[in-house]
Amino acid sequence: MMTNAALAAKKWTPNWAVHPGSVLEEHLQTRGLSQAELARLADLTPKLVSTIIKGTNPVTAETALRLERVLGLKAYVWTGLQSKWDLFQARTRAERPQAKTWLSLLPIKELKKRKYLPESTDDQELVDRLLHLFSIGTPEAYAAKIQALAVHHRRSLAYESSEHHIFTWLMLGESKAREMNMPAFSSQKFEEALRKIRTFTTESPETFETKMRALCKQAGVALILEPPISKTCLFGSARWFDRDHAIIQMSLRMKTNDHFWWTFFHEAAHIILHRGQNFLDDKNGVGGGVEEQADRWAENILVGKARFERFKSSRPRSKNEIVKFADEIEVHPGIVVGMLQHSGIIPYSAFNGLKDHFEWIEEP
Repeated sequence: MMTNAALAAKKWTPNWAVHPGSVLEEHLQTRGLSQAELARLADLTPKLVSTIIKGTNPVTAETALRLERVLGLKAYVWTGLQSKWDLFQARTRAERPQAKTWLSLLPIKELKKRKYLPESTDDQELVDRLLHLFSIGTPEAYAAKIQALAVHHRRSLAYESSEHHIFTWLMLGESKAREMNMPAFSSQKFEEALRKIRTFTTESPETFETKMRALCKQAGVALILEPPISKTCLFGSARWFDRDHAIIQMSLRMKTNDHFWWTFFHEAAHIILHRGQNFLDDKNGVGGGVEEQADRWAENILVGKARFERFKSSRPRSKNEIVKFADEIEVHPGIVVGMLQHSGIIPYSAFNGLKDHFEWIEEP
């Protein structure tokens, strides 16, 4: 997959252009020709030559051929200059009026720090790079893109998030996913991958992360670990970026293994159960029926609902009981601790020593 720096280089376009009239004026000065002499030699009106040099008239294909014959500079150079000028002017007209307002909504400093944006103060350059990143044509299309995403958001009751920062975080993941050469999604392959990934719960991130990404990719799902950004409290997202490919995007807020694995399998449940729909899971969020379905599916694949119900009913109170049950179902004991805490069987302060703490190497 391409790095952010490589992506930036690939999408770079200059934020300036010159009208071909400026180049024409330099050629006339170098050759010692007047505008009137050029007009006579090229069979152009003096007014047309004057307005081209002033930048108020374009160099057409016909004019470019005549300039080639008189001045020797190839016609495609003149038309190329005109094309770049026209594109630059169109971009400037479309983006300048609302650039500052739009940029003020977005986490520009963070995007610069992560190398998604250049260290520039030129609003137009920043807008152009963001349009590429968000895959939209103009800032006016931004609201439509957010609306089209149609995300089911399990929103936090305790924290305020910015929809613009949330959207940006999602698009960072999507830009990476679109660079991945993945097969079409296969529900069967993904469920097989998830059963294999479940066996990774006793491993460290250094060991399981690469294998986990590869298994998901083979099933048509991009697993993206994207560090969180400000004004978001997200842990995970599951969504479809086209009809045949899905993304599970995780924010690296998960510092303990129980939280990480629960988030992953919850998001995977959305992909399996709710194809074509998009989901966001916020910190301490409250969900509806689809979220409860995903919770039940995640619980069942991780610990087996019936087995876990029997274990909970025994009211375990010792480390040995928890470790023995985890060994029997072949998952990390920290996952069992987290689920017992969430169920209210044990307090949140109990047996946290059984959990593994992750130190993520954040992607740039």
